[in-house]
Amino acid sequence: MQHPTETTPRARGDEAELYRRHHGALQRAVAHAVKAPRELIEDACQTAWAILLRTQPERHAIFAWLRVVAIHEAYRLSAIERRETRLASRRADHRDGEILIADPHTLDDALEALEALRALAALPARQRVDLTLKLAGYTYEEIRILTGGRTFTNVNKSLVKARRRIRRSRSQGA
Repeated sequence: MQHPTETTPRARGDEAELYRRHHGALQRAVAHAVKAPRELIEDACQTAWAILLRTQPERHAIFAWLRVVAIHEAYRLSAIERRETRLASRRADHRDGEILIADPHTLDDALEALEALRALAALPARQRVDLTLKLAGYTYEEIRILTGGRTFTNVNKSLVKARRRIRRSRSQGA
């Protein structure tokens, strides 16, 4: 049996100095790599600093580590912003508060959506939550954190099982 491990490493005490030394350069480096609004770049950098505090990575190449984490976060935030902008523009195109569905004019699409919802509802709770979050655009890492800090492998296995069950239910229904 494996001994329990500490989930959050202890702070090293040099975080304030690292922040003073690298904060400005980090924002400039991320802004150079990712074309996004200044506020988004700031949010991505702040998230990188928060992750540093939580994970306490090795310090030998800390700026490079921060840069990579912040760039990945900036791309993630940009994708969310683009998705929200697209949805907002679609909502604005519809009059009278019409609810958006894939294609409100065809019965086949409505029946297919209903079948998908039934298949999702038939999944065990863990698989249903994991698959719903994945379909909503969350990464495996985000799903892992949101659902109780499980391992990447646990999330992956849950999603594989959920997809397998849905495929099986579709082939039995056809």
